[in-house]
Amino acid sequence: MAGIDLVTLDADLAGCVDTWLNNGGLLDARRIRTLNRRIRELEQVLPHLTEADAPRRWQRLHQLAQRVSDDTPCPTN
Repeated sequence: MAGIDLVTLDADLAGCVDTWLNNGGLLDARRIRTLNRRIRELEQVLPHLTEADAPRRWQRLHQLAQRVSDDTPCPTN
């Protein structure tokens, strides 16, 4: 959808959230970049989702990913 693979988008966001949970609320710089890029991509896709795409699930994933992004301090290195 819109040139964005939903399966990969889901896997990347879930991976970042899982890492954040397992690292006490911390992400390395690469994962922060991935998380923020994937959040932006999801924001592009959300308006185009149909009921068959389970939009509520994607909206909840967006909210979760955004909270993780907001709560993650930027690494100093």
